[in-house]
Amino acid sequence: MSIAPRRLTVVRATPDRVEDALSALLAAGPAASARFARQAESARIPLDRMWCLADDFGRYRLAVLAVPTLGRTAMLLATHPRSEDEASMLAEAISSAADGCADACDIAQALVEPSRPLDVAAFEAAGLRRIATLDYLERNLPRAGTLEPTPVPEGWTVEPVADADVLGAADPGLLGEARRAQLAALLDASYRETRDCPGLAGMRRTSDVLDGHFGPGARPRFWFLARDAHGPHGVCLVNGSPDAQNAELVYLGLAPEARGKGVAQALLGAALHECSRARIGIVSLAVDALNEPARRLYDANGFRKASSRVALVRRLRSA
Repeated sequence: MSIAPRRLTVVRATPDRVEDALSALLAAGPAASARFARQAESARIPLDRMWCLADDFGRYRLAVLAVPTLGRTAMLLATHPRSEDEASMLAEAISSAADGCADACDIAQALVEPSRPLDVAAFEAAGLRRIATLDYLERNLPRAGTLEPTPVPEGWTVEPVADADVLGAADPGLLGEARRAQLAALLDASYRETRDCPGLAGMRRTSDVLDGHFGPGARPRFWFLARDAHGPHGVCLVNGSPDAQNAELVYLGLAPEARGKGVAQALLGAALHECSRARIGIVSLAVDALNEPARRLYDANGFRKASSRVALVRRLRSA
């Protein structure tokens, strides 16, 4: 006769038990938890929003960490469940963690390895829905020399979004209201008929999306827009790491009227040129696996697949 698993109680981790919660999250001992805590402090990742499943003795067995970001998105990290029963119980903690971020965020998001179906099941049971499989791509930049920028199509110009000191600052507000409004309108235009995670459309205010793309802290940013005689119609946003060793392409998008004209290649080429001038070694990005035009562009520019993740989201409030 099988014995039903003991139910666990969802509790929020108290400040004095953060390392216990991290041990449950990582399924690891104190040394690994302390190391994670140090890394989180260095990266300015708050650890004050952790929900755990506790047993009758108060021991944390499974855990979820919620990390609010500048773009009003809560990133959720959870223990890997080992059974369907654990996935079902973990879903309760995931739901509590998501609800606990509604004061600061509009959506909750998780990125799960496709090889972990129990993780996906736990997040889906907590109300997150699958919106895409993301392919993570990387390309190495030359150690010596500089990549040449791509020729710009006739009738178009590619230019930086702002001065380097503004883009490199910690505050996206320094872009100014007029430029922020222009970028938000450009992002909205690029979302029309988009093939890159269309399920995210309308889930957040575009100004919050822009802040999320800007990201936290001072760092080199290589942001370009493409314009013709009628105004800007495309944007490429690449953020360097604080130590300027690596960079991430956080967004590349075109309004429908700019597609198929070589504008995306010109934007990407300008960003890669500036990254190589800054001696950045690796540029990475995430792209919807179903976005075939984008994949062709990145393949042609030397990007190669490194990993994949299932993206899941849940709306926390009306955007």
